[in-house]
Amino acid sequence: MKPQPEIRTLFILGAGASRAAGAPLMFDFMESAAKTHRRKESAWAQESFDCVINARRKLQVAYAKSSVDLDNIENLFSTFEMASLVGRLGGLPKDLVETLPNHLRSVIMRTLEQTILYPITGREGIVPSPYPYDDFAHLLLALSRVNELAPLAVMSFNYDLCLEYALLRAGLHPEYALGHAPPTDKGSIPMYKVHGSLNWCRKEDTRTIEASPVRPLQMRTYWERYGLNKPRDFPVDTMELLYGPTEWGAAIHPRPVIVPPTWNKGVYQEMLKPVWREASAALASAENIFVIGYSLPPSDQFFRSFYSLSTISDSIIERFWIFDPSESNEVADRFRSMLGPAVRERNKFKCERSSFVDAINHLADTFGFEPTNVGGRNEPLRAQIAR
Repeated sequence: MKPQPEIRTLFILGAGASRAAGAPLMFDFMESAAKTHRRKESAWAQESFDCVINARRKLQVAYAKSSVDLDNIENLFSTFEMASLVGRLGGLPKDLVETLPNHLRSVIMRTLEQTILYPITGREGIVPSPYPYDDFAHLLLALSRVNELAPLAVMSFNYDLCLEYALLRAGLHPEYALGHAPPTDKGSIPMYKVHGSLNWCRKEDTRTIEASPVRPLQMRTYWERYGLNKPRDFPVDTMELLYGPTEWGAAIHPRPVIVPPTWNKGVYQEMLKPVWREASAALASAENIFVIGYSLPPSDQFFRSFYSLSTISDSIIERFWIFDPSESNEVADRFRSMLGPAVRERNKFKCERSSFVDAINHLADTFGFEPTNVGGRNEPLRAQIAR
């Protein structure tokens, strides 16, 4: 992969960034997964849902003597990893216990497929991105042309493909830092998906990660598939994003590279070492850091250490802005405790109680754009930011 220039502006996206698109947060992920299963929408992943839900019931009994939030996907992933390591969980067969982390990966993939919605409007040739990612992609494109901000990059803790699809619609592609550049002459945005992605798979022969590009979804195909006479939002399978809709319903479901967001990250980081190193280099050079939808939970000591080591550099941070809709001061306090006085005490840090779409509006306004349409659920940003 060709060397990238030093990153000047870094966006950090957490689960809250995909909330408006329908994706669950960490704390209610299993609730969304259970609803998907009850509605008989688990489809190709039904066996995995059965295994995970049964194992979770066993854990509820086992944890009568302790306090563990099993609705939180981080906690469940961590517990399944430990169970796989020690080979036991509430009397379940050992061979099943060892497969629980992979079953949970399938549950994560299917839950995201069923909760993230694409607007089928009947008005455009290509299906729009899940809300508000088209707006965000156009904002990235616009900010990449501002000298004081470019070059820019995105570091994401999310597995979903919302941003990839939006970048495709904006004429861009993600540079994943996996060791090779995508075979395209279009513009690119460095994108460090440090926990993996639904379109990444591990090649067993080379033990490397290969990323499949997303494809545009033709509006007419979906409008006719559902027999619509008015706009509606629908889920789209990962298979269709990667291989096209002609095999709709076929059992083509790659096993994605998904790294658990837990204390056990270190076990997986050899596989994702190039991604983390590029993300670290981006943090080291970044002068502007915008965090959207990531609350720096107390359990994530890994990121605190990663940030501390990565920011040992000569660069000067001009802005460290957090966008989080929480009404409490907890998120701001967590970040303040991580940041040094050169950022915290010189009016460079601020925490806005803002949603993802509010953050887009705020940043567009700050840097001289006029996103007059952002905020309407079916009125994606077009004119000013696209220029």
